[in-house]
Amino acid sequence: MATKKRKKVIWLAVILAVVLVAAVIATVLIVLGSRQDKIVSGNHVHQSALPVTRGKVEAKDDYVLVAESDSYKLYYWEPRFSIRLENKETGAVLESTVSDEKDDGKNNEDWTGTMKSGIAIGTIEKATKSSDKIDMLNAKNTIETYYTDSGIYAKIAFPDYGISVGVEVSLQGDQLVVRVPEESIKEEKEGTYIYTISPFQFMGYTYLGEENGYMLIPDGNGALINLNDKEGRYASGFAGLIYGTDVGLTDIVKTSTLWERYETVTSANPVLAPIFGMAHTDDQIAYLGIVESGDQRATIEAHPNGARIDYNRCFVRFLLRDVYNQPLSNSSTANTALTVEADRLHSDLTVRYCLLSGEDANYMGMAKTYRQYLLDTGKIERRNLSYNTRVDVLGVEREEFLMGTTSVPMTSAQQLEEIYAELRREGVANVLTVYRGWQKGGLYDLPITKYKADGDIGGTNALTRVILDEAEQGNTIYLYNDALQVNATTNSSTYSVMKKVNKRTFENEVNGQVYDTFYYLMPGRAGENLARLAASAAGKNVKNLALDGITGQLFSYSYKGNYYSRTDTMDMFIDAVDTVDEDMNLLLETPNQYLWKYADAMLDMPLGSSDYLYIDQEIPFLSIVLKGIVPTYSGFVNFEANKTENFLKMVEAGMYPSFYVTAEDSSKLIYTNSSNLYSLEFDSYRDTIAQYDRELRALAEMVGTSVITGHEILPNGLVRVTYENGVKIYVNYAERSLTYDGVTVDALSYKVGE
Repeated sequence: MATKKRKKVIWLAVILAVVLVAAVIATVLIVLGSRQDKIVSGNHVHQSALPVTRGKVEAKDDYVLVAESDSYKLYYWEPRFSIRLENKETGAVLESTVSDEKDDGKNNEDWTGTMKSGIAIGTIEKATKSSDKIDMLNAKNTIETYYTDSGIYAKIAFPDYGISVGVEVSLQGDQLVVRVPEESIKEEKEGTYIYTISPFQFMGYTYLGEENGYMLIPDGNGALINLNDKEGRYASGFAGLIYGTDVGLTDIVKTSTLWERYETVTSANPVLAPIFGMAHTDDQIAYLGIVESGDQRATIEAHPNGARIDYNRCFVRFLLRDVYNQPLSNSSTANTALTVEADRLHSDLTVRYCLLSGEDANYMGMAKTYRQYLLDTGKIERRNLSYNTRVDVLGVEREEFLMGTTSVPMTSAQQLEEIYAELRREGVANVLTVYRGWQKGGLYDLPITKYKADGDIGGTNALTRVILDEAEQGNTIYLYNDALQVNATTNSSTYSVMKKVNKRTFENEVNGQVYDTFYYLMPGRAGENLARLAASAAGKNVKNLALDGITGQLFSYSYKGNYYSRTDTMDMFIDAVDTVDEDMNLLLETPNQYLWKYADAMLDMPLGSSDYLYIDQEIPFLSIVLKGIVPTYSGFVNFEANKTENFLKMVEAGMYPSFYVTAEDSSKLIYTNSSNLYSLEFDSYRDTIAQYDRELRALAEMVGTSVITGHEILPNGLVRVTYENGVKIYVNYAERSLTYDGVTVDALSYKVGE
């Protein structure tokens, strides 16, 4: 009996053991399947399991291989949320944080934490308005890493601040996509908010002048900051809010003027494209960063070594919240209180790093990559590239007279016909004209809601006849429309103007002779007015509009106690332009990237940069991207101090010229808001327009619809631009002749090589 009992116990023990083993095996399989084998260590929750398909784990230093493509390996070090990209062919590496070996030991705790952390978060306290910066070294944190087929997803929490975010890092062929999903951003401590999020601030960093290369910044047409030792000459670097200043949050400082009429300081160029780049030219590895989402509230930054620390770095800083001055009473001189935005940006935060190697690891490779990206994503479309010289005209201005204003006619519809006739005699055909001040009331009678021309230019019927007749001659006339501004002197604006986030009406002070202050329309009203104007013009078979205002401004605002973000404004501007694009041909004045796909041509595109001291080289980056896709036009040649250099820049960039003229003498404008336009009369520019047309038209015919495939500054200083069809253009900015490739180019000139 005892023996039977012992056997029964043994069998029960065996069965229990088998069950336990099966349970363990099942648990292991579940863990491997879900890739969630967690090992708790200190403040970090580490997940070490890799996908089964990965095989043997490869590690370098503290980094673990987490993804691999045909060209690159992606390594990850969890405690610092750091990544490393390695080119499989060359072994060249881009790192996202400063390693302990490359720490020069000169920096305080805060900077050391920023340098060695893959994410930095700025916080702000609602009560005190005090800000703080948290990172993976100096703030208590937990991190859970989930491995995916293409990289990782990390949940990072800072419990003392009640803040957590999720970050997805994905290697997709020759591109690395870093995304912070909107739903992963948590603020769970009352009164403590996220101010900024900066992923991988040190991606591709270098130390002092130890490596050759440069950083690309989206200033103007494009500019480079070399990675050489700056010897501590600069206290700061480039920081530009994508798509320009948010006037709904920022108090605008009045422009410095002479005699309250003439600007003495030139404004910096706005950031039109959400891009930045880093190139290590010796190692032949580079990247172009494209901000894909969250760009409406983000700053591109690039700091050369010596600007606070001895490292070169460029990155994007996402602004989730901002602060603004809230008046404490209705008085115009009221005290203000610094106030934190009630709500944060609601958007994914995404940066796409396009990785470049070999001969493409330079700004030319970046430009090609950006061009293809824009085409592939539908953010730009190929347009008619026929050459046209742009000759804008001013119709009617106004000056003060007794108790009101009186008309100052400058170019009537009939006079415009006469200008075209003279240009034809000079051999200038196919002219593109933006007619400014055509509307009843003149240039600053805004907003425009219907197609009704001023009687002093001949009225609506006369203008319509000229537009249609000249179209048959090959000349295209566009009606200029600042679709954003309101002149409260000429139009009622009580219920339609934009109020800033602090509920104060935004005022755009212009120091004009007649009109001092303009306002902005609310985005929805701007769209309604634009649609009404387009429908009215189309009813007369006039289908050409040149848009300004909404093309280059993006702001937050308030309406009836509700807050609207730059995202809301962007969406409404896109909808407005998209609606009229169905029936109208559109020229866009200095447009932000999100409107590029609607442009039949882009006007007043910058040829240079803002000329910051730390810029080492200006490059026509945007022109390289856009040439052969959509026509771009320069600013007005009339107002350029150095016309020779300006002309050569147009040749280099493949840009078309622009002139602004009047039939009447510009002295008649002395008491108008256009008093700063001191040189306009057509008779003074007839010969120059003809010369520019001959030379630039000939170049345009040579390159045809080709894109730019090469742009180089040669050893002797010549600039060589190569087109897809093999045409090479050599530009010489020096005051002596230069020779290269057997081609001699005279001083301050250009030549087409074979």
